[in-house]
Formats: sequence, structure tokens, C-alpha cells
Amino acid sequence: MNMKGVSGIACASIAIGIAAFFWHDVRNEKVPIPPANDAIATTPANKTTEVATSLVTTQTAAKDENLEDIRAQLRAHYGQHLSEPKIQIRLLEEMMRYLSAIDPEHWQENLLALLDLWFPEHGEALKQRLTALLDYKTFMEQERYTLKAMTPEERHAFIWAKRRELFGEDAEVIWQAEIRNYALATSLQQIDAGTGSPLSKVHTYSEVIQQTYEDQADLVLENRRQELTDRFLALPSIQADLQQQPASERYNTLRGIRAELGMNEDALNRWSELDRTRDQRWSKGEQYQAKRETILETYESGPDRDKALNQAAREILGQEMAEIIQAEEEAGYYRYERERVYGQN
Repeated sequence: MNMKGVSGIACASIAIGIAAFFWHDVRNEKVPIPPANDAIATTPANKTTEVATSLVTTQTAAKDENLEDIRAQLRAHYGQHLSEPKIQIRLLEEMMRYLSAIDPEHWQENLLALLDLWFPEHGEALKQRLTALLDYKTFMEQERYTLKAMTPEERHAFIWAKRRELFGEDAEVIWQAEIRNYALATSLQQIDAGTGSPLSKVHTYSEVIQQTYEDQADLVLENRRQELTDRFLALPSIQADLQQQPASERYNTLRGIRAELGMNEDALNRWSELDRTRDQRWSKGEQYQAKRETILETYESGPDRDKALNQAAREILGQEMAEIIQAEEEAGYYRYERERVYGQN
């Protein structure tokens, strides 16, 4: 393994369970899941050094001369916080990916030995956490078809019952990000179903964000402002209201929504300009789409139809855009048939 891969092991950050079906981060990196009958290897305390020396050295260390560097990096990255449940899980995930990559047949034994060898002050707690983690992964694998057949509410309750069984009160800490996202998604559904103008709804939404993330709310807004704004704008009730508004009123509404979610004046001005540009593009797109439908009804498939479509695109959209549209349509993509989402496209 080269040093780039080694550095990635110690520095990667894993997002813990923000969706019901997924344990891993957005990169979808997979960790081997032991079969249900594959018991976790256990090692008596007085055998740990012997196992660590013989098994780790011959099976793992021989395949990666940088094992000691990994130990130092992991201790530096996680060592001061290993009493925290979420950090324990992140460490175990890191080590599982690393060890299973270099020695797939013995990664569990190696991991158990290394936990005692590298983190003796937390070894027992980490092994207990590992047992729960592997049991949880096995559960998710075995129940995947059952989970798919459930409603979101049933799935949520079923998974959380298992998490609390395996992790106790620590489950609330380990999956804190998911809890907050679930609460926010539930609030958005309620906001969407409620009455009121888009500006009154976004004010409620802003309050929900503050209540959900508490002292981290400002940081969350700073880092995820566009995502949170898009989630609100995509609500069917918001889009319905924006669609019914005259353009000038819609521009003010969109500006008010973004301002409520903390965008500064420069950003608001840039977005307002983009809203107007998008409206102009869609107006031309609608003209082209109407002309295109007429051409399709008038001409049989062939060179004459293609020529008429290209000419219409050039006249309405301009040469540069016409070339883009032609390439897209040849690939089977028709951009002006997609849904218009005000504030997003």
C-alpha cells in the first residue's frame, strides 16, 4: 500500500448513518459483513501479545511495512477522544477497511489483536463496541429485503429498536446526525402541508433549523446553506406558489427566502440576477419546444426534420446553445421537457 493510501486511512472522516439503509459515508465505501454464522474471534487477555506478534506480524505486517505508521496516525487522530462512542465507531470503521483490504481472511483476528496492542487503555471497550458494530452490520444485511418492504415510519422504528438493543443510550450519540436530519425532514413535510405564504413558511423553517441544531445551527447553515435552501425550495407547496406569482413578485419571494436562510447581500444580488437569466432561458426554451413539436408533427423522421429542428434551435436559442441542444437530443436528453423548479434551474 502506498503512502497516499496510508494517509487517507487516518484522515478520512466518516458520516455516521444519516439514512435508514446506509451505515457508510457518501462515498459508499463498503466494509465486509461477516456471515451470520461467522462468530467474532475472541482472544484471552494473556494471549493478546502472542496473537498480536504471530498473527499480525505474519499475516498483516508482512503485507504492509507501514503498519507502525498507521498505528501512530490513528493514535494521533483518535487517541484523545476514544471515550466518545462516535469516535470509537469511526476508529473501528477505519481499521476494518484497512485490515480487510490487506488481509481479507484474517482481518477480524488482526483487529482484535491490534485493539489491545495499540489502544490498551480502551481495548476492552473497543472490542465490545466492535461486537455490537458487527452484529448491527449483520442485522442490516440479513434484514435488507424486509426493510425495503416497510414504510419509512416502520423502517425507522425497526432500525432504531435494533440500534438501542445493541448500543443502548449511545445510539443517540452515534446517530445524532441522522436524528437531526430525520427531525428536519419531518418538519419540512409539516411545513409543506401547512398553510401560509412561502415567506412565512421559510421563517418557520429557519426556526426549526435553530431548534434542531441548537448551538451548531450557525455552522450548519454556513456549511450547508445551499442544500438547506434547495430542500425548502423543492417543496411542492412552495413551487406551486412561486409558479402562480408574477415574475417581479417571484423574484422578491426568492430573495426573501434566501435572506431568511442567511445569505448576504452580495449573494442575494447574484442569485437575483441568475433568477432573471434563468427565466429568459426558459422563455426561449418554451418557444423552441413549441416549434419543435410542430416540426415533429409536420416532418417525417429524416434529414429534412433534422434540418428544420437545427434551424429552429439556431434562430431561437443562438448558435452556441443550438449545438448543445443538438448534442443533447442526439443522446436522448430533452432539457425543456424537464420540470421547472423555480430557484434551482
